[in-house]
Amino acid sequence: MKREIKQHLIEKAVEGDVEAFSEIYFLLRDAIYGFTRRMTGETAIAEDITQEVFMFFIKYPHKFNLSRGTLFSFLCGVARNKVFNHFKKRGTKFEVNNFESEDFDEINGNEKSPLTILLDKEFSTQIEECLAKLSPFQREVLILREMEDFTYEEIALITETEIGVVKSRLYRARRTLAQEIAPYLLSDEKKYYEMH
Repeated sequence: MKREIKQHLIEKAVEGDVEAFSEIYFLLRDAIYGFTRRMTGETAIAEDITQEVFMFFIKYPHKFNLSRGTLFSFLCGVARNKVFNHFKKRGTKFEVNNFESEDFDEINGNEKSPLTILLDKEFSTQIEECLAKLSPFQREVLILREMEDFTYEEIALITETEIGVVKSRLYRARRTLAQEIAPYLLSDEKKYYEMH
């Protein structure tokens, strides 16, 4: 996926060039949809929010500031705000945990994350189920880091929070996900030994 959009293309889109906007839309649409789909768990809502994100960019192109990050991170930030507005309208309750954990760095080494293990084993349905069980704040950092490959700095910008909070939420999300997927991994391992 091409997430880096050339500056001249962005400038043309900001100036109202329809072709430039269309090109940006086709380059980033699937990634924005993927993020919103994983966050909401609902295809129709994700499609609506994706359209709203690009409509926002058409209406307010000058709100994008290259010095603050890429166009993709800007659009993810817009999508995030729309996702949380959707949660609020539905009455979804969630807590904000801004404390930091002293041991989150131990997972950031070379070890495979639980999510990578699941992807390697093609447990896409279980991934969706496990992601849905995470709090929205944990889910978003996990999706942005593991699936969209954003840096901590970019995630902090998108979520409008501190890097330490991002790391803390990511640590808790990975830990919770590891607990959630353990039964699937164990059952898969059992099936493997039964077959051999």
